Amino acid sequence: MQKRTLTKRIVAGLAAGMLSASLLVGCGGGSGGGSGAPKNDPPKAAAPAKPARAAVATAPTMTFKFGNEEAKVYELTGVDLKKKIRTGKIVKMGDDIFFHTDTVGEEKETHINKVTVKGETISGLADLGMSGDIDELATNGKTVLWQTSRKEVPKDSLAIYDGKERNIGGKWPGSIMGDPETGEFVVVRGTLIKTAKLENGEMKDVKTIIQDYRKTFPEFNMAILKPVCVDKGEMYLRTFLKKEGEKNTTPYLVVFDKEGKELRRYEGVKELPRGWAVTENYVIHTGSKGDIRVFDKKSGKVLGDAKIEMRPFELWTATGNDVIVYDDRADKLYRIDF
Repeated sequence: MQKRTLTKRIVAGLAAGMLSASLLVGCGGGSGGGSGAPKNDPPKAAAPAKPARAAVATAPTMTFKFGNEEAKVYELTGVDLKKKIRTGKIVKMGDDIFFHTDTVGEEKETHINKVTVKGETISGLADLGMSGDIDELATNGKTVLWQTSRKEVPKDSLAIYDGKERNIGGKWPGSIMGDPETGEFVVVRGTLIKTAKLENGEMKDVKTIIQDYRKTFPEFNMAILKPVCVDKGEMYLRTFLKKEGEKNTTPYLVVFDKEGKELRRYEGVKELPRGWAVTENYVIHTGSKGDIRVFDKKSGKVLGDAKIEMRPFELWTATGNDVIVYDDRADKLYRIDF
């Protein structure tokens, strides 16, 4: 009798256990779906790690959304830049921001000026001498280069600023951008793209990356590539391409590796397109009517568009995901923390 009772208990326990397991599977408590079949989902990718940012004591001038993220805008104050900055390139090296400016004088030439930034304060406006083409200004993190004025002797040469003084080097090589990791400069001259090192004021150790990008990449046959920056060994160049069936050209940022292989493209703001910036996690494009488009840097996907009360003409990455912006309507510098 005891043996029969024990057998009944064992059978009942097994049945209860099987029923419990089937209920768990049917309600999603296990790894499978309603059919009870196992479901081996791949682990979800972690959100991209963003660099730590120092605390900011100043209240933002404005905030805006791009997709699910929020950006904060801070005005950089301390120096009146009204009628100072020309709408050309700006760069930042260390704590200094460099830009072309019109200087009243007998030579009536564009000059390079700089200010020093600490937090949200700029100070120490300094004139570094005459400059040439306002689209030419580059840094590799240790040296700032620009083209000398045609009124200088020798003309069209390298103006070199090492953080202390300006010197004149060899012949200007073409449109350039610096690589902060290697210290090299990437030079675009005509349809040739090459790398070079600055040694004793001259461009040395020249290596060709693309001999003629219009032949190598037929789509660029009617396009001009202009340097933006080098980031983690990748070269970012801006251009305009005409899409089939469209009357106007579309702005793009095109990315190549140091072997000359095209990696990605970012399609920018179409209405009055302006500056590009590449940050730790994002690629950013602006338009003169206050348009801002933010891309995921790795995938090239658009994360969000925004329109702000600013005319963001030129950009330069300060650090991490923070960008220095020149508003040519207000004649002011801002930092946008993306």
